[in-house]
Amino acid sequence: MAIQLINIGQIANDGTGDDLREAMVKINQNFEELDLRDDEQTTASNLGAVGEGVFFNRVNYDLQFKKIAGGDNITLSADNEKIVINASNVVTDITVNADSGSVVLDTSASLTIVGGAGISTSINNSVLTITNEYVSEIVEDTTPQLGGDLDAQGFNILNLGTATGSFVGNLTGNVNGVDPAATAYYFNNIDLGNISLTITNIIDLLAATVDVDQGTYGNPAAFNIDLGSI
Repeated sequence: MAIQLINIGQIANDGTGDDLREAMVKINQNFEELDLRDDEQTTASNLGAVGEGVFFNRVNYDLQFKKIAGGDNITLSADNEKIVINASNVVTDITVNADSGSVVLDTSASLTIVGGAGISTSINNSVLTITNEYVSEIVEDTTPQLGGDLDAQGFNILNLGTATGSFVGNLTGNVNGVDPAATAYYFNNIDLGNISLTITNIIDLLAATVDVDQGTYGNPAAFNIDLGSI
């Protein structure tokens, strides 16, 4: 039952309050009520499914709670109504710089990393993977092209097929084991020496001094010429 209050009247001895016996009955009943109550059932609990609880234990009438302590860069302050948790020396803004442009990330911003041409990105848990999808060797590219000069750095280019196109500059090396530079003189500077003429008549003179058009390589003319003996 609920605790009963003793009616003490408006003023002393005004006759409106409980008489002495009635007052004593209420006192006895109140003591019985208090005696029947089991204060050992008093306890405390931590609510919620996640997080750390602050209630620790109960020893008789003493409810024991954990203290809240600050960790790294965390300070606490309290008054009669609340506990304030303050973070200090915490980075709130991060500046991300790229080859072109930059961005400032605050505590609520996000950064998206995307791949360019031939580049893909993926995130698995906390690992960022950047994959180069370009071929890494020339043998994997069936139509390779150069964007600049090719420097072989003194190494040979082997197993060539048919080379087409034009070359600027000199080519060096052997062809079928022969160095063309060693025989180029005989093709560029042919000197057959002097032709000795023995002229004994007007026909020989005309043959030796008059030019004869023998046509071109593509359309030669048919002439029989006797230049004598060399």
